[in-house]
Amino acid sequence: MKSRAFLTTIFLALAFASCSVNYDNIYETEGTIPELMLDDAVFKRIKDSKVNSQIQSERLEEFKDSGKVLAQNIRFETTNDDGKVNSFGSAGLMKADTKKEVYEFFNGIHIEAPERGVTIDGESLRWNGKTEQLVGQKGQPLTIKKDGITLSGSGFSASAVSESFNFASSVSGDYKDEEEEGEGGQ
Repeated sequence: MKSRAFLTTIFLALAFASCSVNYDNIYETEGTIPELMLDDAVFKRIKDSKVNSQIQSERLEEFKDSGKVLAQNIRFETTNDDGKVNSFGSAGLMKADTKKEVYEFFNGIHIEAPERGVTIDGESLRWNGKTEQLVGQKGQPLTIKKDGITLSGSGFSASAVSESFNFASSVSGDYKDEEEEGEGGQ
């Protein structure tokens, strides 16, 4: 349940950045002019009179009728009910279809959830808000770190519903036993 809340929080926070930019024709926007274009934008989501998420972007563009958004060089952070940061991250590009609740992240993705001890690094991730699935692009490497375990591979997928993740192929990893290291260093 906590994984579901973590993934949902991250991607809902990013959903509030309703804007986009045409980077290498990532969307077919021929003849479409963005309704909104913002540089150095900061969006904050307020809940119960407190900021519970924030996203910053170097460049945002929104295509109103299509629900498509592009954001360049994003940074985000979410907080828990006590106002403490529970996740933060960055990506070079976010592509979103707000009508379908599909959010794609590219170019140097980094996500951390310190309360859960999880770090994710990769080049391509896709979040589907309707199915609550996080998927890496086939063939693109992704690294996840948790509890002394580092796994790298391709074909990453995670479900917030079942609170599980897997790699389809090419997995390698390391396990670092924190207790053993502490004993050996004395």
